Amino acid sequence: MRARALTRLLLVVALSGAACASDSDERSLPPNDFEELADIFDPQLKPLGLKLTRGALIDTRNGRYRPSDTGRHLALYVEPTGAEYTPVDYAEGIVPSAQVFLPEVFRRWSDLKTMDVCQEPLPGDDDRKEPPPVTQLFVSRAEARDLDWDTVTLPDLVAAAEPLRESYRLYLAPEVTSDPSWPAISQAG
Repeated sequence: MRARALTRLLLVVALSGAACASDSDERSLPPNDFEELADIFDPQLKPLGLKLTRGALIDTRNGRYRPSDTGRHLALYVEPTGAEYTPVDYAEGIVPSAQVFLPEVFRRWSDLKTMDVCQEPLPGDDDRKEPPPVTQLFVSRAEARDLDWDTVTLPDLVAAAEPLRESYRLYLAPEVTSDPSWPAISQAG
């Protein structure tokens, strides 16, 4: 009788261990919870004058774009915290805001395939719940590996976007690219 109880106990412990292993496997994706994402990234964004406003895992299979706990795309949105943020600030903010997330998100979460970080308009400029981004950097795990994120510059990101790629995109709103300083900022070495 004791042997049978011990066997049951060992089986329960083994199954509990398997459940714990599957929980850790789930951590191969970022949390699909805005507050958890903000807790992770806001301390690094704060010195840049930015804060996370939205963040979620997204299922992009079959051309869809829907939130999903098993999505392999991480969508992140940051917003300036100051009273003023010029088109030059948006352009110059692309690299430091990307460096908060890259390449760390791909190192940290092995099942993540793509991510993007969008800089949103200033509060008051567009108060919609989901305003269109002023800038967006979309990058895959492979594309992230191709760049040295410690030394990358905006001209590097612009150059990387030149050959049209499905897994790497750099979008800048017209107010950024039409600013008189854009040519110098985007091509400076």
